[in-house]
Amino acid sequence: MDAEYNPLRNLPKMYKFQVMTYLSIMWCIIFSIWTGWMLILGPSIIAHVLILAGLFFTVKTFEDNRITHRDLYKDKDGGVRYDDIWGG
Repeated sequence: MDAEYNPLRNLPKMYKFQVMTYLSIMWCIIFSIWTGWMLILGPSIIAHVLILAGLFFTVKTFEDNRITHRDLYKDKDGGVRYDDIWGG
């Protein structure tokens, strides 16, 4: 940072150095935590989306194929035409 435009320019040099050092350490910690969080959060979001997509397609598959063999052999009045499809 340019010393002419630094808001701390009126402070003694030693105190200004300490404050700037603490600020730089603070920002290094903030960005390192943020970077680590993004490295963990990104794969976690992808994993959760994959799990939810798998659940969605599984439920959709079972809902679409809810017809049983008895549904294929119904009388006109809605009753089952055959008691056992294999003739037992």
